[in-house]
Amino acid sequence: MSTSEPKGRTAATAARPEQAQRRDFMRRASSVGAVAAATFLPGLAKPAWAQKGVVKFGCSLPLTGSFEQVSKLYRAGYEMWADTVNRKIRIGDRELDVEWVFYDDEFNPARTAQLTERLITTDKVDFIVGTYGTDTILAQGAVAKRYNKITIQAGAASRRVDEEIGGTTTFTVVANAGVYPKLALEYLASRNPKPKRLATLTFDDAAYKEMTEGIKAQAAGLGLQHVIDVENPVTVQDLRPTVLKLKREGNIDIVYFTGHDVPLIKFIQEAAALDFNPGAIVGGHLTTNPSVKAALGDKLRDVYGVTLWLPQFKYKDAHFADCQAFAEKHRALRGFPPTYHSAMSYAIPMLYAVAAQKAGSTDNQAVRQALLGLKAEPTIWGPVTFNERGRIQSGGIPVIQWQGQDPAVQVISPGDLSTAQGIYPVPAWRKRT
Repeated sequence: MSTSEPKGRTAATAARPEQAQRRDFMRRASSVGAVAAATFLPGLAKPAWAQKGVVKFGCSLPLTGSFEQVSKLYRAGYEMWADTVNRKIRIGDRELDVEWVFYDDEFNPARTAQLTERLITTDKVDFIVGTYGTDTILAQGAVAKRYNKITIQAGAASRRVDEEIGGTTTFTVVANAGVYPKLALEYLASRNPKPKRLATLTFDDAAYKEMTEGIKAQAAGLGLQHVIDVENPVTVQDLRPTVLKLKREGNIDIVYFTGHDVPLIKFIQEAAALDFNPGAIVGGHLTTNPSVKAALGDKLRDVYGVTLWLPQFKYKDAHFADCQAFAEKHRALRGFPPTYHSAMSYAIPMLYAVAAQKAGSTDNQAVRQALLGLKAEPTIWGPVTFNERGRIQSGGIPVIQWQGQDPAVQVISPGDLSTAQGIYPVPAWRKRT
């Protein structure tokens, strides 16, 4: 994997003449069907993918730094798909080799933009899969847009993606961030004794801020008082001041943590050390990361969370009969059980493959139209339909709680997925044995 800086290139670098000619030709085609047919008309040159016999996927991820662990999960999912299809993809009547190019963007939007241009102009990738984080996703999409490329991503739930590049350049396979906390708050607000005071921990990323906005908007209708929000940078290392601030606030019934796995671990450790005992800590959408259980052990007990995917869900695709079959093969090939990141990142290149087969081409605008035309496409991530902004259509996010001496995930809500009753209020740290 190369991680050196792009040299002598800028986002304004012009495409090669033959690329410009091809785009002009594609703009004259009136539909996906016309594009697919024109690609194979006798006498016309074969498209690039047919000439080279390879379809290239490109990606940058923050493979070092605060998001190293979650990035490894995304990369594992991307590579899981490649292994599952034996690194082959079918377009038209040809079976072609699959190649991947990965870079470390260090969670830096400027570097992400540079690397996206390198992927397009130097590596000449056919398809771009998403990085992680709102600002980096937007930087990636801005460059892709200049080159008439599309991206499919699962690393930014913010509505900013929809508003700025959704559907024209970028497709998103995760629900909008604002709905993530919805079912968890509804469930906890229905407990007896009823919780009254709610606190949030927010991080300076658009998606996390939108989660908190959604919580504030929902709280009053559920009879909850939002009493304090503590905001930190996504790179925060010391969560002790945050826990002390919450503890001084007093009588907090619910804490909703919006952030990622590294500060979540530190927050739970400090809460236990400082004997901070709200009725429920909702650890957000990343409690199922293997790194969280490995770091916290039994301190994860009774922590709530939300999740977009679990192996016990009954989704399937052309390669797996259900999510459990996917999970078992993932463990065998990658060496660890999958989280929802693994499932959704696996689905991204699969969706490209499905759309390219339907379009009969890797031309990104033909593939874009094919993606917009998908209706409940079966994947182990779930049935996929995109709205006009390129956002997956999705309901609420299931609620989980880690229960037992060796904490294990139990689904608490909704009822049709439930595997256990939730524990509320949870015991104080010193009483958990």
